[in-house]
Amino acid sequence: MENSHRLTPAGTAVYTWILLLILTNTATANADFQTDDDPSYPSRSCEIRDRFLLKCAYRVSRDLSIPPSVNRAELANVTLESKLDARNLRKLKWTSSSIEDVRDVVANPANLNVLDMSLNEMTMLVDNHFDGYGNLDIMNLSFNHINDIKRYAFRGLDLKELYLSHNSLIAIPFQVFHPMQNLKILDLSYNSIVKILDHFFKFNRNIEILFLNNNKLANFTSNALADLLNLHRLDISHNSLQYFSKGIFDSLKSLEYLNVAHNPILNILSGTFRGLHSLQILDLSGTQMNTIPFGLLHFSPQLESLIIDGTNIEELHNSELLGVPQLRKLKLRGNKKLKKIDSYFFADTPLIEELDISGNGLTFLHESISNLTHLKYLNMSNNPWACDCRMFWFAPWVESKKKSNLTVLGLTCGPYAYPDEMVPTLYHLNCTSPRIMFKSPTMQYRLGSDALLECRYSANPPPSITWISPRREVFHWNPDPAIPDVFEKHPHAHDRTMIPMRVIPPRIQVLDNGTLFVKNVTREDCGRYICYASNPVANATDNVLLHIDPTDWNYVRIISLIVGAQCAIATLVLTLIVQFLRYLVNRFGIFNNFCSFCKRDKVSPRAKQIYAMLDNIEQYKSQQLERLRDNYAQQVTRIKDNCNQQMDWIQNSYQSQAKHLKDFRDIGTAHLSTLRGQYQDQVKKVRDYSTGQLNWVRENYVFQRNKIRKFSAHKVLQLRETYKYQQQTLNKVLENLPSLYFENCRAGTCGRAESIVLDTNEVESLDMYIKAKIEKLAELEEINTDFNTDVTQSRLSLYYTPTERSVCSKVTSPTSPMEGIHINYIRDKPEVPILEQPCTSKSALLRELKMASEIGNGNISSYPSKSKAITLVDVELGKTTAERTRDAKLRFLSDSPEQSDNVDLSESSAPPPYKEEQDTDAEEDSRLETVL
Repeated sequence: MENSHRLTPAGTAVYTWILLLILTNTATANADFQTDDDPSYPSRSCEIRDRFLLKCAYRVSRDLSIPPSVNRAELANVTLESKLDARNLRKLKWTSSSIEDVRDVVANPANLNVLDMSLNEMTMLVDNHFDGYGNLDIMNLSFNHINDIKRYAFRGLDLKELYLSHNSLIAIPFQVFHPMQNLKILDLSYNSIVKILDHFFKFNRNIEILFLNNNKLANFTSNALADLLNLHRLDISHNSLQYFSKGIFDSLKSLEYLNVAHNPILNILSGTFRGLHSLQILDLSGTQMNTIPFGLLHFSPQLESLIIDGTNIEELHNSELLGVPQLRKLKLRGNKKLKKIDSYFFADTPLIEELDISGNGLTFLHESISNLTHLKYLNMSNNPWACDCRMFWFAPWVESKKKSNLTVLGLTCGPYAYPDEMVPTLYHLNCTSPRIMFKSPTMQYRLGSDALLECRYSANPPPSITWISPRREVFHWNPDPAIPDVFEKHPHAHDRTMIPMRVIPPRIQVLDNGTLFVKNVTREDCGRYICYASNPVANATDNVLLHIDPTDWNYVRIISLIVGAQCAIATLVLTLIVQFLRYLVNRFGIFNNFCSFCKRDKVSPRAKQIYAMLDNIEQYKSQQLERLRDNYAQQVTRIKDNCNQQMDWIQNSYQSQAKHLKDFRDIGTAHLSTLRGQYQDQVKKVRDYSTGQLNWVRENYVFQRNKIRKFSAHKVLQLRETYKYQQQTLNKVLENLPSLYFENCRAGTCGRAESIVLDTNEVESLDMYIKAKIEKLAELEEINTDFNTDVTQSRLSLYYTPTERSVCSKVTSPTSPMEGIHINYIRDKPEVPILEQPCTSKSALLRELKMASEIGNGNISSYPSKSKAITLVDVELGKTTAERTRDAKLRFLSDSPEQSDNVDLSESSAPPPYKEEQDTDAEEDSRLETVL
């Protein structure tokens, strides 16, 4: 992390001068200096590198031409009489050339991205000083003599990096960097700036790196840095800050590096860094602090590097590094007053890898440092190490850690010892742990006598001894005060709460040889005394008992009994004397003659009478009250008895009424059960009846719907087949017409017959005749059928519609409820042309002939004569069903010879005129679907 830090300004200056010296020597060795205006190019003092970089040094000429291919130029100690044309340049570095104003030496700077004018003689930046530099991103004006910057000097610029270090700035206009809102790096170091005002960087919120070191800042206001929310690095070292304003760093949530070194800060409040949650590197070197405030680092858990060099800290206490568990590097260098590091100072930072404690006043190092298991670098140089038994543990630890690549520097005992002699010196120390040599035996001491309790140990170095009394009083003794022990911060004598005992002269104290002296032994001093011995190598504990002599206990008991008896007798005698004197005084009224005040207690006779009267009144009142009390008790008893009798009577009455009510309830319950059963039965009957009626209505509806469908399909099919049958019949009749026609032709009446056939009047008369015949037969049939059907329909269900066959058929048993209801049967076999035989009644046949004649558009009118047509009709009507069936089959065979094998011409094969109800509804539905 330290190698990645930015170079200090002093280092930057040295590096810059060295670079200029190298460039100067290179230019001197490769080219001669040219001061004339030689037009040839390139000259001996300039050279082009990498085809894009022009480097010139130590040149004085009228002008300088830049080739079009060059986009970078580096000029050192170059003086031109005319302006440099920077039309093609992207980067211009012009240093050490005594330039006072950039506007006088550069022309056409619109394409410049980087401008470095450091190490020149610029003194002031006026308003609009950089007009025309709109594309500039980086500008370096360091190492000039700028002492004034006008408020609008940077107008028109949108820089990302601005370097103004090593100038003479004292005061800067408020928010002078306002135009550069994308500024990320700002270097104002090595100036003489005194103060930064509140919200100075309000319009520069994107600054990530800010250098304000090596100025004269005496104070930061609370909101001076409040707007720098993206700040990552802040260097305010080498200023005159004596304190930090409250909340100055609260808004710097992203700050990772903070350097406040070399400021005369006496004290830093514990909450100063509470907003630095991302802080990784902190430098507190060179401050005037004498201690690290507790809780200073609690709010920076990401801290990895801490530098505290050259301060006035005298001691590092436990828990001062609490809150930074990620600490990797700790540098405590040059703190001359630092004498001691507490035992558990490193307990909260187990991940330390680099530890530098050089240049301090440390004499020993506690063994707790051996818990740093990640340690890789340890610098102990320039410390007055004592190399005594306090560091006896260090030698084997260092030898073991060197095998694990631990680098240790400064292993020298004291400032004048031979270098690197610490480990051998520690190995040859004769350090031993405490071992008990003598302790006082258990003894009995008389009360009021003096007692000496001794614990003698053998060890190197001599151990310190701590005595603990039965009352938990603690007494410390250190044989060598120059070598502090583990209890050096404790008072020499204190109680269990660390409160020092200030009794002078002390009754219990530790003598110079470590012996515990108890003066004037009391009963409270009796008990167990703990002797604790410790040295840097180890510690040991022993007990010493102190008892009281039994003779003193017996003496105390006797004296106690005697004193108790004497006190009891004296109390009794004194009580008797007082009572006797009181009796004499009351008996003889001694005080009545000598004391006017005591005479007031004498009672007069009148008063005695009054007292007696009062007593009588009180007695009478007591008697009356007693009588009242007895009377009251009797009345209460009588009332209670009466109440009990009334309660018994009421209870008996209630029980009898309750019994009757219970009987009524039982009767009512039985009656209610009977009524409930009857109600449920009636409800069930009604429900069953309603359900049956609903099912019956639903079945009638379904049956009626199906019958309507079947009736409609049957009528359509019957009309179709009737038409076909009539057509076939008419065709058969027409087949017989030629003979009549030819006979008329031989008789010489062909023309007249044709005219007769085509005569409209004859056709109309024939039609009228057929219609009248059909209507007459229909009326006769309807009279017969209506008489029968009325009787039958009255007995049928209202939900059923009679079929066509039921109308045409003869009603033989009108009493049957299902009489007259037939299911139309449609045959699926295609070989029989007549699927259903029409009705055999004349009226039905005539109606069918009428329908056929209407459908056939009056084909019957083509017969040669009315008599012939009527004869054919009568002949056709006179045929039986079997004859008509046979004729139909013959016509079918004549029309379809290929179906002759499938037709039976016998009369038995004819279908029955009526089909019985044998098929189920499912079969009827399937056939109807096929027909439809």
